[in-house]
Amino acid sequence: MSERVLVTGGSGFVGRRLIRFLREEGAEILAPGRDALDVSVGAFPDVSVDWVIHLAGRTYVPASWSEPADFYRVNALGTVNVLEYCRRTRARLIYVSGYCYGIPETLPISETAPLKPNNPYAFSKCAAEEACRFFFESLQTPVMIVRPFNIYGQGQSANFLIPRIVEQAIDPNVAAIVVEDDTPRRDYIHLDDVIGAIESLRRNPKPGATFNIGSGESYSVAEVGELVRCAADVSKPFVSRGNRRVNDIPDVIADITAIRDATGWSPSITLQDGLRDVVSHARAHGGSGAVV
Repeated sequence: MSERVLVTGGSGFVGRRLIRFLREEGAEILAPGRDALDVSVGAFPDVSVDWVIHLAGRTYVPASWSEPADFYRVNALGTVNVLEYCRRTRARLIYVSGYCYGIPETLPISETAPLKPNNPYAFSKCAAEEACRFFFESLQTPVMIVRPFNIYGQGQSANFLIPRIVEQAIDPNVAAIVVEDDTPRRDYIHLDDVIGAIESLRRNPKPGATFNIGSGESYSVAEVGELVRCAADVSKPFVSRGNRRVNDIPDVIADITAIRDATGWSPSITLQDGLRDVVSHARAHGGSGAVV
């Protein structure tokens, strides 16, 4: 019998790809839109499921500075509502968190590193994680937490760095690729590798555990720009305005030993190959490409 999986945030960047993958694996999917399931309100469908994969939430860091209370309401309180649904129905939960470590003390960053959220988005995610730990330890709700680092892939919004660079690279009307700051280094993980990590935990559940999902390497914005130029086969100038963001983090690298040891998962898509995939998809769909 196939497992029934409720995916919150199924219309988002990760959710669309996850749903397609799970259906290919034979799972029965429930993915109500926000008009049918607003997690911040908590009106869940009157059904039981085997799994909940909780993706719904607000994600754009710059917007969190102007709307911190709403980010908390949706991301933290919404997660409490999801946890309560799982507690009542005994569904197993995979909560997809985010980067919560702030400026790291050491690299690579393990799951035991202190959480130091440096923006309202990360603060809301840390609060949601604390709720997950409480529901597991005190209410026996079977939940796992995953912390993806910088996800990229087909169909990502141009609000994010990689699709913004790709759009400029492939647009014949744009003379140069321009970024605000080319120095920050990030651990970029392809969307399909994130899906693989989630699936590895669904097949090998570790209730109560927290896992980083990353590549184990970091690249600067300048290095990403050069890789995109190579993938797109363009020679446009790459220009940095030198505008550093407040509270920006200089470098992050995920320690992925824990999930590798627990499930055998490891990333399989290099940044070079992943960027070629993003460029090809963007050209086929006229820009960053919202279709996945």
